Amino acid sequence: SSSRVTRLAALDGQDLIIPCGLGIGCWSFGDDKHVWGWKSYDKSLTLESISAAFYAAVEGGVRFFDTAETYGGGLSEQIVGKLVGNHPLSDELMVATKFQPGKWRGSGLGVRKAMLAAAKESVKRLGIKQIALYQIHAPLFPASFEEQGHGLADVVEAGLAKAVGVSNFAMDELRPLHAALKSRGIPLASNQVEFSILRQLPLTSGMLDECQKLGVKILAYSPLAMGRLTGKYSAKHEPEGRRGFSSYPMREIDPLVALMRDIGARHQCTPGQVALAWTISKGAIPIPGAKNEAQALENIAAHSIACELSTDEIKQLTEMGRDGKTSVWQHG
Repeated sequence: SSSRVTRLAALDGQDLIIPCGLGIGCWSFGDDKHVWGWKSYDKSLTLESISAAFYAAVEGGVRFFDTAETYGGGLSEQIVGKLVGNHPLSDELMVATKFQPGKWRGSGLGVRKAMLAAAKESVKRLGIKQIALYQIHAPLFPASFEEQGHGLADVVEAGLAKAVGVSNFAMDELRPLHAALKSRGIPLASNQVEFSILRQLPLTSGMLDECQKLGVKILAYSPLAMGRLTGKYSAKHEPEGRRGFSSYPMREIDPLVALMRDIGARHQCTPGQVALAWTISKGAIPIPGAKNEAQALENIAAHSIACELSTDEIKQLTEMGRDGKTSVWQHG
């Protein structure tokens, strides 16, 4: 049902309400890392196509957009900020962004000062009054996790962000940070990790359950495995660009995509919608990307399908999927 409302915990019960149970990830907007084909292989990825995706998403009920200071070296934030600022519903729209440890490690600033400086820069690039959700992009800053928790608390107390979260954190990294925030009376809203049928680790490792107990929501990035679960690709047609997450050869994934097509046919939906519905059914908030209007519309429709998948269908998908692995960047 369209009543699927998800909350991200914020100070004083001013929770962020995420309608549709999903958001849109903005990594491809102005991407300069040769992942999504901006100014390279994908000539159809333009400011116009991004704008159309954004407007279609808002029209369809999406209010949550996730970016990062590292995407396009700040260009994604600028693009998202302009789109939000010019939209008639700008007051309802929530922008999440992220602190990039690698960018600030050499700054000579301690983590708390670095986070405040980074959040101020992001607010300026975005041109908005306040970041909805400020996240640490990865557990890679050379400071204790407790100290990093205090850094996030400082950002909230400075009024720069309404809620705070982490990304790519393992549970043993998240706990001390959560405790530091709690000592300041501030909840940890989320842990953003790669979570899809092809990377079930957040589920199988017990992280999802543990986070739930702490009131921490899982934001699922790459829920479509960077396009591999959309039905667009096959062994004869591999995705282009440096799409490093869940980068299994399509010949290994084709049988899973075939199952997703079958299940999709039963529910009048696409394989991609089945992938997102699976993630939603596990209690996570997927934030798929959208390069154009068609992709935005397809993503939004997934939240109503999540209620329709049968226990058996979810089980079949889970069994054909993968656990995935951790890496230097992905601890969680």
